[in-house]
Amino acid sequence: MGQALAAWGQPVMLRYGHEMNGNWYPWADSVNGNAPGDYAAAWRHVHDVVAAAGATNVSWVWSPNIPFTGSTPLAGLYPGAAYVDVVALDGYNWGTSAAWSTWEAPAALFDTGLAQLRALAPGKQIIIAETSSAEAGGSKSKWNTALVAYLAKQPDVTGFVWFHFLKETDWRINSSTTSTSSLTKALAARSVN
Repeated sequence: MGQALAAWGQPVMLRYGHEMNGNWYPWADSVNGNAPGDYAAAWRHVHDVVAAAGATNVSWVWSPNIPFTGSTPLAGLYPGAAYVDVVALDGYNWGTSAAWSTWEAPAALFDTGLAQLRALAPGKQIIIAETSSAEAGGSKSKWNTALVAYLAKQPDVTGFVWFHFLKETDWRINSSTTSTSSLTKALAARSVN
């Protein structure tokens, strides 16, 4: 992969081993026989192998899930400033689409994780690598507008990626006409400011 990326030569943001602070992927510390520190060591190894192949065009994106009760603390998972170019968060407003979830405003969803990223990786570019909202439990339309406004107030957050899939619930932008309309309007308003 490193050789292919080097040969291509264009800028690439590589998000390797995302959501490692949860327990749902086999690369996470504390699952699949992994011990504390294994994730960070694996990240550094893969980074070094890709770099040794000449892929200097790769920006490495370290992307945990938003911290939650029972998640692995981020500090032990961070591979170090020399190995990370961009830090990111994945976070979803599940609303009442799952038995365990409640409606969460963007600030409630991201504030804690952003504060931890800023402390771990001061000065690094931040992105929201995955986000979306369910329809159930509140107004997705209002949430979309609030998300854009919230992120606009975070000067070190340079972008976000919408998880546009019908999976556990309908995460798509066009899950309703009001969702589509509100996100379109919110983004258009930001582009003229």
